[in-house]
Amino acid sequence: MNFKLLLFAFSPYVIGYMVNYVLMNWNGMISMVLGILFLIYWYYVGYKSYDYVQNKMKSILIGNSFVIINIILILVQEIILKEYMLNIMGLSSQMFYLAPIGITTILGRIIFFFTSSYKGWYFHILSFILMITVYYAGYSAKLKSKRNYKM
Repeated sequence: MNFKLLLFAFSPYVIGYMVNYVLMNWNGMISMVLGILFLIYWYYVGYKSYDYVQNKMKSILIGNSFVIINIILILVQEIILKEYMLNIMGLSSQMFYLAPIGITTILGRIIFFFTSSYKGWYFHILSFILMITVYYAGYSAKLKSKRNYKM
């Protein structure tokens, strides 16, 4: 009887390890898959944006206007305020970069391998750079296909 009670008492420890394993391995893969799907979508948005704006710089600025606004909001909150606002502005700016954050976390670990510490907003900056780069790649692919089609 006492042995069963000891097993029940010990069970949260085992359950905690199992939950940790699921969150660290399985959930991480879900965020990677969602991040890859999001970047494919963002590439397509860049690709499709050529149909609306033929000027490359204008397309990047218009297509990534919310990306730029959100990175400014995050940097203001993280660096100047030192905390996130407890309103829709604070929440939405964090949610905006949630899709590619799984990929940028991996990139950040590679880039910041030799540093002892890094801030969370570094990953938001990496997400910002990644989103603009993928958008630009999509726009450039459409531009290149249009040029090849005309020849």
